[in-house]
Amino acid sequence: MIILLDLNYTLVENSPERGIDPPPMSARLKTEIYRPWLVKLVRSHRVILVTARPARWREQTLARIRAQTGWGPQEAYFNDRNLYPPAWKELVLKAHLLTRFDPETMLALESNPKTRAMYERNGIRAVPVGDEPWTRLPV
Repeated sequence: MIILLDLNYTLVENSPERGIDPPPMSARLKTEIYRPWLVKLVRSHRVILVTARPARWREQTLARIRAQTGWGPQEAYFNDRNLYPPAWKELVLKAHLLTRFDPETMLALESNPKTRAMYERNGIRAVPVGDEPWTRLPV
């Protein structure tokens, strides 16, 4: 199975509440906590991190994930076009992923309902990750 993994509100368990004045990324990144139970479930699969986080934070984010978890995704796509999450992730999907993988082999773990709908339109099962730990990935 290929996991399309969202970052904020999915892998990051302590994403800040969305509001008018969120903390700057430099501060948020230093305090991010990644869901250990989710890492445990996905680590044996091919994981492709697809995030709307700006591309300038790519290296620092991936280094922090590895330092915190001892794991990292096989591929990662960070937003280098300043697009809204569903548009960015659909661009990645069509340009890089559907050209190599069958949609039926993919599972998207995604927080954004509009992005989940986009994945579903493209034949990919998409589910949100909540605060309750899972014991297995949804099939």
